Amino acid sequence: MLVFLQQVINGLAQGGIYSLIAIGWTTVFGIVGVINWTHGEIYMLGAYTGYFVTTYLGLPLIPALLISMAAGALIAMAVDQFGYKPLRKKGVLAATGFITALGISTILRYTANAVFTVNPKAYPQLVDQKLITICTISGQPLTISSLHLYILIGTIIIMVCLELFIKHTLTGKAMLAASQDMQTLGLMGVNAEKLIKVTFAISGALGAAAGFFIGTIYAINPTMGALAGLKGWSCAILGGIGSITGSLVGGIILGIVENLTAGFISTGYKDAIGFAVMILVLLIKPSGLMGYKFEEKV
Repeated sequence: MLVFLQQVINGLAQGGIYSLIAIGWTTVFGIVGVINWTHGEIYMLGAYTGYFVTTYLGLPLIPALLISMAAGALIAMAVDQFGYKPLRKKGVLAATGFITALGISTILRYTANAVFTVNPKAYPQLVDQKLITICTISGQPLTISSLHLYILIGTIIIMVCLELFIKHTLTGKAMLAASQDMQTLGLMGVNAEKLIKVTFAISGALGAAAGFFIGTIYAINPTMGALAGLKGWSCAILGGIGSITGSLVGGIILGIVENLTAGFISTGYKDAIGFAVMILVLLIKPSGLMGYKFEEKV
């Protein structure tokens, strides 16, 4: 039981990171209607931004995180400006957006590979790493590392800020309305292009935050965004596309399942079993855990 609970605790921080990626996916898809495959590369570039500002500028945890999020937001807006906006103007985004996203993703990945090289890079130690005892079970301590605790707290703060922004600001409410009917929202005087830019900025900031957090735990490399992007999309589907809460739940589930698999079976199977759980849930409930129903926008 102790080992089980320990793996669950460890999986919470990992799941929070997946949730950030998933929410970035679902916001763009829900409002713009495009599967943004560049999101994994923004996650990767956010991780590298964090690496450079902590290693060469010596910035502490919070300023480095904020700079990484700002960089992710700018990169995401640039992707929209030069990749998706021209297609929207021509009315062909739905037909060619997927291929465009794959193309931009490939360009970003291999450009990063050429610039940063394939050698993995590790962040400097940003916090004092120690084990914090949560409770004692049968005389054995249930612990969480201080780094995982900081990541979990940071993830929760970002989620709460996002929820407050969406529910208590005009722009956030407009984003919710746009996810239902962007055309009608435009007729009501809302600047659709500005709203899309805000959406991409939020998505990019979330992806970069996830990349920064993962960089504090593991070494980073230019291809790290490929699998992370797939996992983020899987979490979004698992929780229910269009649901921020669903993405959060999906990420937590995947993080916990992966850690339990690594702890009780083998680290080599954790990715496969994580995706198997997603497929199983979708076979039982195709709309995802939070019950979002896919409807055609007319």
